[in-house]
Amino acid sequence: MLFEPVSKIETIGKGNISVTNDTACLASQELLLQTLMTYDTGMNISSTYTSGEDEEIRKGIEYLYAQYLNTGYGHDSMSFVVPESLDSIIEKSGNRYGMAVYSYGFSRTGGNYAAEIAKGVGLAILTLGTVYTVPYKDKSYIHVFIIDSEQNRVAWHNNIIGADYNPLKPKHIEKQIKRLFKPFKN
Repeated sequence: MLFEPVSKIETIGKGNISVTNDTACLASQELLLQTLMTYDTGMNISSTYTSGEDEEIRKGIEYLYAQYLNTGYGHDSMSFVVPESLDSIIEKSGNRYGMAVYSYGFSRTGGNYAAEIAKGVGLAILTLGTVYTVPYKDKSYIHVFIIDSEQNRVAWHNNIIGADYNPLKPKHIEKQIKRLFKPFKN
């Protein structure tokens, strides 16, 4: 079964201040759900669980992502603690496995992006061209956790970073999903 994805999409504006964009978060979640349901991931997704306003499900998926960050970027994902809220829903559905998806991304405003490019050019001039930074206008991270409810553990985890991938463009998300599930397509 597939849990409705959880997304955190930020807009980076003046002064490099990041603000979570709730509208973009909802749009990203819907785009991920549609893409996962229509793209042949190599897995049989038998059902979806749409949490709606179920904060426990959202927190459970965010907890899996936090464990990924706290374990040196998922080097030991088999030891992740599976939140009871997720495990019980998988079991009640009659499925053994559940898929949780967490997405993080950002887009810079036009003014912020121009300012970052100007900083890069200034740095290049100061260092006589030995150092030059190119900022990303957009970035998209997608994390997938396959939960084995019978063994109460994360059976598989994968993530993909889309540098200069807009987290709200279907074409970019499809490319990331394709790369994420490549191990199941061979």
